[in-house]
Order: sequence, then structure tokens, then C-alpha cells
Amino acid sequence: FNKYLCRPRRIEIAASLDLTERQVKV
Repeated sequence: FNKYLCRPRRIEIAASLDLTERQVKV
């Protein structure tokens, strides 16, 4: 799992999570 989650991928996932959190918050 760690190997699959590369640094750029992790950042992308973090951005997606942030967007989801914002949607849920709104």
C-alpha cells in the first residue's frame, strides 16, 4: 500500500480529501 501511494499520488489524494471535506462541511 505504501509503495502504491507515491508522493505525488499522496498529494493528489490529500487534495481530493480536502475537497471532499469542504463539500461535507458546506
